[in-house]
Amino acid sequence: MKLSRYSLYSLAVLWCSSALAVQITGNVDVQTLSLGDSLTYTLTADANLNDDALDIRPLFKDFIIGNLQITHSSTTKTSWTIPLQPVSAGEITIPALKIADGESQPIAITVNDANSNQIANTEQSSQEQTEAPQPVHLLESQISAESAYKDELLTYTVTMAKRADPENRPPVIPQIEGLKIIPVGDPVEDKEIFADHYQETLAYNYIVIPEKTGTLTLPGATLASDNKQISDEHIIEIKSMPSSFHGTKNEWLPSAGITIEDRWEPQTSYAKTGQPLTRTITLTGINNVSEQLPDIPTPAITDVKVYRDSEKNEQQYQNGMLISKKTIKQVFVPEKNITFVIPAISLNWWNTISDRPQIASLDERKFMASIIATNTKPVASSAATIKTSSNVEMWRILLPKILFIAGGIIALLTPILAILWYYRKALRMRYERYQLWKTLKRCCLTNDPLLAYQALLVWASQRCAQPFTCLEQLPFYTQVKAELDELQMACFSVATKEWNGRKLLRQLAHISIVKPAPKSATDKFDEFSC
Repeated sequence: MKLSRYSLYSLAVLWCSSALAVQITGNVDVQTLSLGDSLTYTLTADANLNDDALDIRPLFKDFIIGNLQITHSSTTKTSWTIPLQPVSAGEITIPALKIADGESQPIAITVNDANSNQIANTEQSSQEQTEAPQPVHLLESQISAESAYKDELLTYTVTMAKRADPENRPPVIPQIEGLKIIPVGDPVEDKEIFADHYQETLAYNYIVIPEKTGTLTLPGATLASDNKQISDEHIIEIKSMPSSFHGTKNEWLPSAGITIEDRWEPQTSYAKTGQPLTRTITLTGINNVSEQLPDIPTPAITDVKVYRDSEKNEQQYQNGMLISKKTIKQVFVPEKNITFVIPAISLNWWNTISDRPQIASLDERKFMASIIATNTKPVASSAATIKTSSNVEMWRILLPKILFIAGGIIALLTPILAILWYYRKALRMRYERYQLWKTLKRCCLTNDPLLAYQALLVWASQRCAQPFTCLEQLPFYTQVKAELDELQMACFSVATKEWNGRKLLRQLAHISIVKPAPKSATDKFDEFSC
């Protein structure tokens, strides 16, 4: 009687624990498929669980795993949808998977080898049939936007999940009329390793530039080794140039950011007749290819010889953005003693982030040319000049003194000139930094948030010798977080809001820069040093 009581108690405990455990149901959309095809495995739990409650590691032995999707349809239900692709033919069992304190039931599927009927009954073919099958893949693709302006740059990523493929050939991207597709950067590789099985993922990045308006369809990418594998297609709506754009049709330039700046050598407003002035113009575009950046025309100035010295284009893909730079050198040689003006430069462009027109410009600059003094007096020959004995004696006395004085002056000037020559790059950098600070200060005082945003990134990048593409990357972001957040709200918020640039300027004048290596004393911020 005592033993039966304990047995009933144990059965009651087991019944209560099974009633409290999470109930798991699983199903597949197809149980018989061919090698190379995929199926969808759905697991449902009768509880609201965390996304990482499911352990999918047992699946890596026999399947390639696609993009897992998790849904919480109610407070008492959680579902996992898993695309699976078998890696071999035959009878395969989807193993039981643990979810919280519950476990799913295993499911048996049949995978047919489509080429099995074509293999001859020879010893060689039998050996080939027993060899491991070729690696199989899953393809996925993403595009940055489904709507864009004509000539606006979009990013397109094709992700290929596969078992080890030594060739690593990129996917095949179809050529579509009206869309220019250009690969950028190296593929990004990622591996997930579980015991003796691993899955490799390669992400290939492309930029897509629509060249005409209307609805354009980008078909799915395929594998170079198997065109049956195909990713999703994307439909893109391409908008025409808006009527509020200030420029002409040929000047249309959609971009996430355009800046233009110049540097003069020598850095002076006084020129000498016959001596060259070199102007270096740098035009930078964010999410633009080099070919989209407009050309800077060479101005024609009366009595000044002007020519283009060189041009250089650079392109770099980083943090999901394409940054292009065009550098142009112009040389101005005044031919007369005149005052001349270098005309201003103005570029119209369309800001795709704020969806409004903007202008990038350089102010005009005035120069005054002076004539180089030359000695035109004829040198009299010694034979024609009669020197008295008194003059010879006077020069004999004065010459050593003159040479002594000249030597002293040269001795004093030599170390000064050497120091200036040694620190010429540092002085030039200080001057450039000062000019960038003046630009940032002007933008803040005029309360223009977008120009101040761009000027702040350019100034901080030059000052700290590393590129910044957003305000959160700035080393002093936490010190002026409130003012920088107001700046971003003024730039990108839909609701218009007055922005006070003087407040940000005052805070920037008192911040300290976070140094990568500790120093004995903390350097306070100023507009000339970093």
